[in-house]
Order: sequence, then structure tokens, then C-alpha cells
Amino acid sequence: MRERNPVKVLSGFYRIFYFMCKYRSVKKMYIIERCLGCGNKKGMMKMPAESRILERAEQYIRKLSIGVNPLNEETLPEGDSCRQERISKCLAYVADYLQQKIGPKREPQAPKKNSKREARAPRKFATAELAFTPEVLGRYEVTEEPVSVSGVVRRLNSLIPEDSGMIPLIYSDVAEILTREGMLLKEAGEKGKDMNLPSPRGEEMGFVRAEADIRGHHAVYTKCNAAAQRFILENIQACIAQANERFAKYQAQDQAREAAGETAGNVAPKDGKVVKERFHLTEAELAKYPADETPVPVTEIARRLNDLLAPGANIEKLYFKSVRDWFVAQGLLESKTDAVGKTHFDPTEAGLAAGILTEQRIGKNGESYGAVLYGPAAQKLVLDHVNELGQS
Repeated sequence: MRERNPVKVLSGFYRIFYFMCKYRSVKKMYIIERCLGCGNKKGMMKMPAESRILERAEQYIRKLSIGVNPLNEETLPEGDSCRQERISKCLAYVADYLQQKIGPKREPQAPKKNSKREARAPRKFATAELAFTPEVLGRYEVTEEPVSVSGVVRRLNSLIPEDSGMIPLIYSDVAEILTREGMLLKEAGEKGKDMNLPSPRGEEMGFVRAEADIRGHHAVYTKCNAAAQRFILENIQACIAQANERFAKYQAQDQAREAAGETAGNVAPKDGKVVKERFHLTEAELAKYPADETPVPVTEIARRLNDLLAPGANIEKLYFKSVRDWFVAQGLLESKTDAVGKTHFDPTEAGLAAGILTEQRIGKNGESYGAVLYGPAAQKLVLDHVNELGQS
């Protein structure tokens, strides 16, 4: 069987959308069918016209958007145009749009007899550690359709038996392991909130950067195709260990409150709170900082430093802005304001010499911007002055 070139298939989609927008005749629909390979040589339609054609188009475009040849299910080569980030995003957007158009129409629901809302069931507190048997994990259905990391977590939690009392997984349990394995990198998002986005290695493993408008807010997040979902399942025990460590911490806190005579109706006053120490690390802890030649964003530096703290240590976490502001104070970064009043930071000449660099990336609106990354020399500067960072 002759293999089709995905780029030619993509150009066929352009023709499809052109004809669909401009013409409605059977002759043009025949041309569309021939582009998708769902019509015969005599021009007779084998299936209901538009809906089935759009369904095939959505499947093809969805495959191309995740770097898969829809004709033979093989991964597209690295240099293929469909694997370019901007083209991949456009394909995913069109696939989502088509899915909305061809999705089943919901039938109007009959009015409820009793409009009074039922009281929500009280939240059940965890009483046992999390554990997944191979049989339980075998019920997880890996889908070709990419799903968010949170979606994977929800599917895993749905496998937990009811009334088991097990502590459920949360997003950070899985994201932490994916970051440790080099699949995700933390990047600074809007309003100082960190985003867990795919690293180059993560993209090779099937983790995909996605953007969407959710409840009126533009969100940038990570989706997992079939290979990425399998990777999470292969590392699920490490995620479970994260959840159980969190459960042990909750239990220790409960025991400490009980020892202090606190109950649900007898909470310690605010002035009785334990004051945490400022961030600091010992020489032994600093020696465990990962030696990596890859330049990373400031959020990743802060995460690596926080990971060096001893479990349960009464020490404040280091915020990435403290690291960034330290570089500004040393004259290695400078703050700039663009024409629309948005503030960004760029390395000075001294900063460039110290190992700080910028990498061009594509923003949520398709505009190019410079991401500030810190090489090994710049990271060493942080390690040499790490105990100054928590004092700012």
C-alpha cells in the first residue's frame, strides 16, 4: 500500500475547509470525500455527507496535532512540519472546533419535579494510605485522546474503592514525580503562579503543551497522550509514595494537636503559632543540588533548592521571586517595561557574562518573547549565596 505524505494530507485539509466554506454542492462534496479517501471512484457517497467527513477530518487532524501519521500510526520524524509547535497548536485548535461541531446534540432535559437542591454529602477524611493493586491499575483505560494531568489523576482516583478511607492522589503528587523524572519543567505564569509544562524530553515521551480558555481565564497546561499516560502508570508507585507521605504528615499534625489539647472546637490562638525559620541550607544539603548543564528558569532553581530541605523541617520555602530579585540587586538582571505597561526582566551585560541567557519562545497569543534561563555558572552563583536569598 502506497504511504501518503502527512504534509500532503494537511494540504488536503486546507482544500476541504475552503470548499466547505464556499460551496455546498454535491460536486464539491465529492472532491472533499476524495481528499479524505472516504468516497469511491464513481463519486458515490458511502456515508452521510458532512458529519462523517468532518468526523474523519477531526481524527486525522487530531493525530497530526500530536505528531502521529494518521495513515499508519507511526510517529512523524523530528523535522516534520506538523511537529512544529505553532502548527501543532493550530491543528489541535481546529480538531477541537470540529469535535464541537460533530458532537452529539444534547436532548432537552425534562424539568425536575423538585427544584430543591439536595444537601451535599459531608466530606470524608482519609483514614488509610493509598494503594493500587495491579488488578485495579489494569482497569485504567489508556486513551489515544490526550488528557490533562489532572484528568489522569481523576481517572486514577475513580479506581479507589468506595468507603476504603484511602487518601486520594492530588495533582501535585503526580506533577512532582514528573518534574523529578525530567518530564516537566516549572515556568513562571501569570500572577506569579508556577506552571508545569513539558520539557524537551517530556515532549518526546508524549507530554504536550496545551492552551485553552477555561471559565473566562486563559490557561496553559500539559496534556498526556497514550505514551505519556503509560509513563505515569509505570511511575505510579512513586506518586503513591508522595500521597502517603502527605497522609503521614497530616496524621503527625493531628497527633500534635491532640497532644496540645486542641479539638475541633478548641483551636490554638493565632499568637500561639510556631514561627518558621528563614530559608537556609547546610553544606551537606547543598552538596545534593543536582548537577545539570541544561539552563533552567528561576522557578526550577527555587524548586530544586526547596527539595533539599529535610522532610518536616520548620523552615520557610524559597519563593522564585527572591532568587530573581537577588539577581536584580547584583546588577545581573534589569527590569524593563514594554509599551503596554507589562514588566519583564532581561540579563544585563554582566548577567550574560555570568551565565544568564534568553531563549525565544511563543506566547499564548502567538507572539514571540524571551524566556530568561540560568546556566550552570549562574546556578553556582545562587548556591554560593543561597543563605542570603531567604533574608530578602
